[in-house]
Amino acid sequence: MPRRPQVRGPLDGVATPPGDDARHAWLSRWKEFAIGRLPASATAATRSQVRLEVERALARLGSRDSENEIRDVVEATLDQILQDLANRDADTARARQKAEHLEQVENYLGIALLQASGPRTAAMLRRPEFAKPVLTERLRRRLRHTLTGGESDQEVLEHAIVFVSRCLAKQPPLPRQWGRRLATGTLDTTVVAAKMLEQSPELREALNKRIAAGHEKLGALLARFAATRKPTGS
Repeated sequence: MPRRPQVRGPLDGVATPPGDDARHAWLSRWKEFAIGRLPASATAATRSQVRLEVERALARLGSRDSENEIRDVVEATLDQILQDLANRDADTARARQKAEHLEQVENYLGIALLQASGPRTAAMLRRPEFAKPVLTERLRRRLRHTLTGGESDQEVLEHAIVFVSRCLAKQPPLPRQWGRRLATGTLDTTVVAAKMLEQSPELREALNKRIAAGHEKLGALLARFAATRKPTGS
């Protein structure tokens, strides 16, 4: 009876070099040492890259070499990878912070208008080209171009205050007889912005710092608003 032909696998007949298993175990130990130095946020792709870089760096070293020398080589290999990860995480955090600031543009503008509350501000907001929705979008575009994402709430608020100041500087003189007519608009602006502060602890803290720095006018406006909210008969 004829014998069935044997199919040889790709590794059949290839002898395993002596010591291969030991070197594999030695490399695995240093790879895992390197993986343990990565932040928890490291992706599978990053971990795979680290294993590959460590294996390349240790190609000419072995278990008979000094452990301190091996550790230095592994850590030197990790330095650039860790720096890249830190930069990437910082960029992500700044982008997220910038997006959060841009979402709060209307609040920043409202608080800046609160500080500038008065007949001139109310008159400005009644002009179509300076209406609040228009100013909100203009401020958003400005901040999108200006902010890096590393700014605090207080710093973004300062940008909004400067923006409002520049808009007010472009307004024509206000006729005296318009003062009383626009008083209601001024009060509305104050109330809306103060409500925004109630809903945003971060902005309220930033504004408190600004008041503490010597902005008595803004503090007086907030105190006046608080007085109007006291229950009747209290």
